[in-house]
Amino acid sequence: MKSAVSRSWIDRLSMSAKIAALVTLTATPALGQEAAANGAAFLRIPVGARLMASPDAVAGMRPDASLLYSNPAFLGGLENRELFVSSSQWLDQVSFSSFGAAIPLGHHDTVLGLGTTLLYSGGLQGYDATTSVVSEESYYDLALDLALAHHFSSSGLSLAGGMTYVREHLAGSDGTGYAFNAGASWWHGHNLFHAAVRDASGAVNFSSGTWDIASEWMAGAGHVFNSGAGQFFTGIQASTSDAYGNRVRVGVDYAITSAFTLRGGFNDNLDATQAGTSINAGFGMRYGAFALEYAYTPQDYFSSSHTFSLAYRFGAHDGPHAGVTVPEGDLSPPVPAAQSTPAEVSTVKAGAVPPVATTVFMLVAGSHATRASAEEEAHTLELLNIPTEIDPEGPRFRVVIGRFTSFDDADRVRIRYRGKGHEFLIVAR
Repeated sequence: MKSAVSRSWIDRLSMSAKIAALVTLTATPALGQEAAANGAAFLRIPVGARLMASPDAVAGMRPDASLLYSNPAFLGGLENRELFVSSSQWLDQVSFSSFGAAIPLGHHDTVLGLGTTLLYSGGLQGYDATTSVVSEESYYDLALDLALAHHFSSSGLSLAGGMTYVREHLAGSDGTGYAFNAGASWWHGHNLFHAAVRDASGAVNFSSGTWDIASEWMAGAGHVFNSGAGQFFTGIQASTSDAYGNRVRVGVDYAITSAFTLRGGFNDNLDATQAGTSINAGFGMRYGAFALEYAYTPQDYFSSSHTFSLAYRFGAHDGPHAGVTVPEGDLSPPVPAAQSTPAEVSTVKAGAVPPVATTVFMLVAGSHATRASAEEEAHTLELLNIPTEIDPEGPRFRVVIGRFTSFDDADRVRIRYRGKGHEFLIVAR
């Protein structure tokens, strides 16, 4: 068996390089024993730009198909079918790519998630203890994911389970294996709580032996802050794994509008022993059915990683009027003097409890200073087969989508429209 890079140099590498070393270098017996405890460590790499830029707890507040690779419970309740693809480059010839799909079943409370990830090296060189080139080969690590998630709309709880099939080509030999995943998430008002276990009870079998797959346990919480300048999704998450040790991740998404989001966070994504500060950043842009995400991940010993993701949501309107939102602040719908703050929800899942008990809940598209402006928006929405009415309220004119006697009824309709790319607001009256 060929010699691998020296142990002292391995210790200096960031986790990204350790993974690259495991998939590109033939191991000495000592290094092989270390790798055996952490087989398929590439499964711990966050998939997609959203998970690279901010923790799972934050991403779960606005779920999409990419969250199949974090906590699959986040998929529960997705209204529309979604496709997701992502790619990032590590080192010069190591790429990490992924593809996923979320498929609602029945009444959309149950969602099937399917996906695959591929870590591939194209002809990377192996070195001996004197850093002389001893080999040049290509290696890959492939994972296929399957998950089933169910959302209990009456309680805000989602549960999910699934499995991962792994195939590795390492040091001229092939290995296969499997692992299991499970998760839960719970919405309570503007708060999200979640817990998950990834890659439990798994192993990769080679002709020379078996490598156990290190499971990862995680738990986190997040909160949605509404403001006149957009929405803030904040979260904290802790995880533990034999492959990475203990990690704490903190992040925030700032949704300036329904079409543009800024992200950032302190994320020990790849190596808890890095000397530098692991501050990641990114952004997301949505236009109708399409969403583009980007994340920047700094590294200490190698070039920084740039991750790009693209998603498509079937059934969402892809024109310029998608994602209609109610103006906030000075342009927000007026509130009668006898009524306190209206019960408003923008991105909170079903099961959230309105802060004020009222008799009528209106689903509102916008608030205008003139009737002509309101009629123009109403006409645009009717062209999209969305029925509207204009409701005068003091000096302003609301474009109302519907009126409901309970918050839950209004929220179910709001979520259905959101799945089609339209963001409306619930106003209690």
